[in-house]
Amino acid sequence: MNFLKWVYSGLVVSAIIVIVGVIGQGKLSVSQASADDEQRPVHMDIQKVQRNFSLVEFDLSKKAHLLRKTRVEHYIAQAKQADLRGWKFKRDEFVERAENILNHHLTQYANEVSQDAEIYTAQAI
Repeated sequence: MNFLKWVYSGLVVSAIIVIVGVIGQGKLSVSQASADDEQRPVHMDIQKVQRNFSLVEFDLSKKAHLLRKTRVEHYIAQAKQADLRGWKFKRDEFVERAENILNHHLTQYANEVSQDAEIYTAQAI
């Protein structure tokens, strides 16, 4: 009797899973990005990071600059996908990472330019 109860319970649970899978067709899962979503404007924070990114100069002959540029592009793309899916926390996290990399790059770039200027000034004297 116990064995039949377990078999019956297993069949009922399996049938429920199949029915939910067939009826839901992914609509019950996390929202999915579609082609229509590509036309939707992205969040203002992402637009701000993209605008700042377009203004920053990278010397692609330097490996560190190339790596930073690639990472910023990756985080912007990830932030867009998170925005399309409605994942606000992830979007904000990726935007923050991209901003941090840009701020670090600008700080390092300013230091490099400052050192180059000092060397040039020292050589001129």
